Amino acid sequence: MMLEITDDKELVIKNHTYHLGLIEYPHIQEWEWNNILAFLCYEKSKGRAVEVVCENEDILSLVQDAAHNLKGTEYIPPNESAIEEFVYHATDLNAAKKILSGGKLLSATKVYGKTGEEIAFERRESEWKAPEDFYEYIMFGWGTHLVGDYVVLSEKFPGEEELQKGDFDAGVRFYFKYEDIIKHKGHVFDGYHPIKVKEEVILSEYLFACIVPEQYKEQIGGCIPENISQKVHYLSQKGISLQEWNDKVVKYVKRLYA
Repeated sequence: MMLEITDDKELVIKNHTYHLGLIEYPHIQEWEWNNILAFLCYEKSKGRAVEVVCENEDILSLVQDAAHNLKGTEYIPPNESAIEEFVYHATDLNAAKKILSGGKLLSATKVYGKTGEEIAFERRESEWKAPEDFYEYIMFGWGTHLVGDYVVLSEKFPGEEELQKGDFDAGVRFYFKYEDIIKHKGHVFDGYHPIKVKEEVILSEYLFACIVPEQYKEQIGGCIPENISQKVHYLSQKGISLQEWNDKVVKYVKRLYA
């Protein structure tokens, strides 16, 4: 893997490279440094060397020294200042129906009954080229961020006009309280995702709320187990932009929590 530290504000893992854009380059904020350490530690725990790239020699030296000194067994949670109340996992309609009917979130390896190596090989032409171990986990984004819908829409991403007019199908969001999901024995931090969990998450034990775009109501209604039915909520998504949809969901979930 490669860790590329830049000033372009980008934060994405793509093609075996973690592009980490510092907010106040070349100053590294505390939570950014925490993410760097967590990423280096996670990669070392998986037996992968990390090539660090940065035009700033001071940053390059600092990160390389850290990489050399970490054992790969340290427990490095997200920095407290970066933690939000909620994280969520987003899926498309078909996947959401399977998740709800089965009562659990599953990693790709559990869904397809294949190893991470097999799935990574099958998806080798994807522009993301995720590491093989990523498929062993369920990934979560912070509750206020748009990243979940970007992932859901990525295979056929709408144009700007469609995004503004609401002419797209948003993902189904599974929200979890951070203080709950961090107690899952299979959780881990990789310096990129706020948290990810190995293999499976039982909805009845951890789910706070499932937010479903209203246009899916008829298709998804029969898939919901009784023990989580009160946690499934439908919101109208049509006619509003992607950002407005995100703001609407965030506001609704926070109101449920209040």
